[in-house]
Amino acid sequence: MFSIRKIAAISAATFALAACAPTAGPTAEPEPTPVYVTAPLTGMQYLEGSAEASTLSRPSVACKIDNSEAARPQLGLNRTDLVFVEMVEGGLTRLVALWHSTQPTAVGPVRSIRPMDPDILSPFGGIVCYSGGQAVFVNMMRNTNVFNASETTEQDKGTFSRSKDRYAPHNVIVDVDKLAAAHPEIAAPGVQFGFANSLANSTAALTGTSVSDIKVYFPLALSQWAPNAEATRFMRTQDGESHTDAADGSQISAANVVIMTVTIDRSYLGGLYSKVPKTNLIGTGQAQVCSAGKCVSATWAKTGQTSPITLTDTAGNPVLLAPGNTWVELMAASPEGRLAITAKPTPTATPN
Repeated sequence: MFSIRKIAAISAATFALAACAPTAGPTAEPEPTPVYVTAPLTGMQYLEGSAEASTLSRPSVACKIDNSEAARPQLGLNRTDLVFVEMVEGGLTRLVALWHSTQPTAVGPVRSIRPMDPDILSPFGGIVCYSGGQAVFVNMMRNTNVFNASETTEQDKGTFSRSKDRYAPHNVIVDVDKLAAAHPEIAAPGVQFGFANSLANSTAALTGTSVSDIKVYFPLALSQWAPNAEATRFMRTQDGESHTDAADGSQISAANVVIMTVTIDRSYLGGLYSKVPKTNLIGTGQAQVCSAGKCVSATWAKTGQTSPITLTDTAGNPVLLAPGNTWVELMAASPEGRLAITAKPTPTATPN
């Protein structure tokens, strides 16, 4: 029989073992999987709930931007998601610039509407701002799904102003942020181009030819692009001079440059406006798509006014852009337009 002393010793030992045994702590909660949202016009991804992601529910705002020598440097072009370069009267160029991911409080100078703008902008919906225009072209723009904001319709709303350091008509400035905030009922734009998940996985980066210079000739204008040292962006030159943004003096740059060869129509509306060239955007044609310091041949197509532009390779596969902003050069077919791309020389091996 166990004595009381032995029973007490066993009990003490059992208690000591129990006290030394590890105890289960609270179960750790698993880290939540980050959720990202994609900007429809740039392919950039932002963490859901972040300040950058919160702006993506707003409508896009497109503005007609003057590109004459007297208008440069323009304001806010380095914060665009997408810019179209179009040919206008006399062979000069004008810009159709879209802001969505970021929406500055001052962009410009804003100028008048042109007959191809409805076809360019209808796929985005949103808002278009312009200073005015011939009634026939303004009516063409109003007969779309895009909300029209002109210097006349926006009087006393604080969205349009006249800059004191520029001369008319190159002094109309628009507050894009205020204009978008005033129309929460307008939906955000849908996806337009296809984007890769990284610069390295863009179609041009994977299959394109390295280039050192791109020149897009218009009758009286020259758009020029050259890759930066890291081949991550293309730097823009206009008419032989560095094209800069008046907001901070930085040279304008783009993650992607798309050159679309287009035909020009001067017979529309019975030829009454034959001096005003209308870029034909509903149809198909050849293109060059440039990302990561390289360019690849492609075919562009647009089936209707509200349809986006599609880009495909020679096998019919979608051409994917690099995440980031894009400039689209709407180059008139020869003889009015001409494209010169200089391939980057291949380094030769140094003999031992």
